[in-house]
Amino acid sequence: MMKILTIYLPLMMYFSLLTCSTAWADGQLFRYKNDQGNRVVADSISPYHAAKGYEIIDSRGTVIKTVPRELSAAQKAQQQLQLQEQAKLDKWDKELRSRYHNLKDIQATKQRRLKGVDNSIASLQLTLENISDTIKHYQAEAAANERQGETVAADTLASMARLQKDRDFIEQETYKRQAKRTEIIDEFEKDIQRFKVITSQ
Repeated sequence: MMKILTIYLPLMMYFSLLTCSTAWADGQLFRYKNDQGNRVVADSISPYHAAKGYEIIDSRGTVIKTVPRELSAAQKAQQQLQLQEQAKLDKWDKELRSRYHNLKDIQATKQRRLKGVDNSIASLQLTLENISDTIKHYQAEAAANERQGETVAADTLASMARLQKDRDFIEQETYKRQAKRTEIIDEFEKDIQRFKVITSQ
């Protein structure tokens, strides 16, 4: 009985080692640092150590994949923000490349946009001048009536009020177009600077 056990135990150890060796040879291993800063290689890893980052290696020690440490909530938010900003830049770059071939194209488009706005501003200003002249005419007429002791006609007062309202509206529209003009200049300046960056890469 003792002889059989003596033979059987070494065989068990051999097959156990052979099985373990085969598993390590065929499978992937985890390499990480423990709390003492020592490197550990094992066929499994706990969630605690996995959160701190680890490497997946083969039986020869070649790194198959590196898994970074888990980010904090603040770091994840910052990373998400960076990804969003990069996505915006990528979209902007794609639009610039598809829309323009060179800086001259951007300048030409800018001038066309500004010309359209300038024409609308000029038209508003001309209308504003005409309204102002008409208001002055009514004011002079009303002043003459008052000097002669006559009551200013209700129609005249109503026309003056309507024209004043129109003038206020056109002044506001002119201000908006002028603000739009400044916005266009700023927008194209940014496009120009960004186009220089992506075409110099």
